[in-house]
Amino acid sequence: MIEIKITANDANQRFDRFLRKLLIKSPISAIQKNIRKKNFKINGKRAKFNDFLKEGDIVELFISDENYLKLTEDKKIYELKSKLNIVYEDENLIIMDKRAGILSHAAEKKDYGNNMVDFMISYLYKTNQVNSRDKTFTPAIVNRLDRNTAGILIGAKNHESVVNLNKAIKENKISKYYLTIVDGYIKKDFEINEKIFKNENRNIVKSDEKGKEIKTKFKVIDTNKKLSLLEAELITGKTHQIRFSLMKNNTPIIGDRKYGNKKINQTLKNKTNINNQILLAYKLRFGKVKGLEYLNGKEFFTGYLNKFNEIKDICFEIFK
Repeated sequence: MIEIKITANDANQRFDRFLRKLLIKSPISAIQKNIRKKNFKINGKRAKFNDFLKEGDIVELFISDENYLKLTEDKKIYELKSKLNIVYEDENLIIMDKRAGILSHAAEKKDYGNNMVDFMISYLYKTNQVNSRDKTFTPAIVNRLDRNTAGILIGAKNHESVVNLNKAIKENKISKYYLTIVDGYIKKDFEINEKIFKNENRNIVKSDEKGKEIKTKFKVIDTNKKLSLLEAELITGKTHQIRFSLMKNNTPIIGDRKYGNKKINQTLKNKTNINNQILLAYKLRFGKVKGLEYLNGKEFFTGYLNKFNEIKDICFEIFK
């Protein structure tokens, strides 16, 4: 018999969902059959599919150790290849800086161990901040940046924080600000509202009246009448939202290979060796988030601001 004590991170989920995540290699039909035949119990009593697990519950699986090992999957912890750039950390979350060129999540097998999620998990295990007894929970990043966009990511260390942070982002209780340099002379602040559809094969978005709504506010910080430095505030958060919106405004981000001006991009590459969009997720501002009320009103800034300002000065000098 296998006995599992439910921790806070494994609690507050249906019994069948817990088992599907725990026995990841088992067919759902086999899990359901074992529940019906009383082979899987909670606190020594017959369990139902929709019973909710509570912290401290004891789950009993009347299967052999050998079968249990065959049906479960060990969590793969990758070696942390470089120092994690931590902006802020407490018992519930970790705010990190991602450099351009690194994925937020693994897109395919070759990315395993070389993305921000795996870096974060490696760090949390190395510093004993993840409980190895949590059978179905893995720390997660709750926002995402494109591979070649640098800046701030938020990681959640426990299940409650994952739920609360995801809800807060959906309800726009965490404000996300970006800095970017665009091709064009922009005199005043503006807002872009669009509906978009993502072409998964080409990893590009286009306008579509039946698509998902995007909304972004742009504030002019500086301009040399050829280029403009903008602050973008995300009201919604969709793939390529800022990049697409600025292309639609006829002021594309310089360096952007998907939506930008090819001639300007080539000049930028020749002069600076920059070959990607100049876009930085530079600031977060927390509103009132359940369980994280102590962060209400606090702002967090990327550590890449000085480097970004240096790039801005170089670009304003090149394109004038």
